[in-house]
Amino acid sequence: MRTNKHLSFYAATCIGLLFFASCRKNGAAPVETTPADDVATASDGSVLTPVGYMDKSKVHYIAPGFQLSMNHGHLQKVESATGKLVEDFGEVKPLDPKYNLALRTTTPGNARGGGVVPYVQGWIAYSYWTNPNTSKPITNFTTDWVVPSVPATKSSQTVFLFNGMQNGTTSASYIIQPVLQWGSSAAGGGKYWSITNWYVSSSSAFYGTLSNVSAGTSLHGILKQTAVSGSNYSYNSSFSGYPSSNALQINNVPQAYWASETLESYGVSNPSTMYPPNSFVAMKSIVMQQGSAYASLSWSTAQATPGSAQKAVVVSNSASNGEVDIYFR
Repeated sequence: MRTNKHLSFYAATCIGLLFFASCRKNGAAPVETTPADDVATASDGSVLTPVGYMDKSKVHYIAPGFQLSMNHGHLQKVESATGKLVEDFGEVKPLDPKYNLALRTTTPGNARGGGVVPYVQGWIAYSYWTNPNTSKPITNFTTDWVVPSVPATKSSQTVFLFNGMQNGTTSASYIIQPVLQWGSSAAGGGKYWSITNWYVSSSSAFYGTLSNVSAGTSLHGILKQTAVSGSNYSYNSSFSGYPSSNALQINNVPQAYWASETLESYGVSNPSTMYPPNSFVAMKSIVMQQGSAYASLSWSTAQATPGSAQKAVVVSNSASNGEVDIYFR
């Protein structure tokens, strides 16, 4: 789910069915699902992530009690309580070109501001903001939204909605994000809504426990800086009110200074029936802080197909109570 990186415009399906979710608004505990071993793969062995398809061997579940950490250019899984190294995922480097079909930078016809902005096929409509003062890093970026209704056509499409942060928009950048998904991904899922948190580097993808959610559930996606040491930053991605097993902690990575509110999708051949029937989803109550101060926030917008119904509309640039509406129709 990241701009200018490794996103292909296809869909994945999940063979294993998971049962329907909790309704958070009714106070019920969320249904959690661990990753299935039988997640469907493409003919080349790739699986769907929020950056498009990746080789299955590069996509990893981070179980409760573990974190990710960058050490000498390697991503590693460490034990949260002790910091003990558990697994080394290897050096962070660009993906094989076959998983990088849409890697490019362009200027969408309706990009506000007139500058060159990152664009990928999977990102259908989004707003974006670059922190112009990296000496005052983003320390807190939160967004509220309500889970939309289910699509009329329940096929093999996958739809992602999220707020995310990146350390730029190049092929070497990463993204961290609390993600709502309809459909299947490498994390699991099916013909229902679910949530988890993702961290995707330029070579690997990582996710927490998937929790099923119902249409109408209120979500609060949180991206928070948890530590800084020189040029190394640590972040946590989570959904408020959901178990820590759903969250992800990443340590000692470059500063994330590029933020977005995004609709991403794969396999949507008929937008009128394969997106939710809602006109739009309001990504609202947006908070963007630099320490205790609110950022001078000004969103720009872009869409994959200029003039299409799927678009992002800035309602408010407030950094304490902002809103970007993402339209399905």
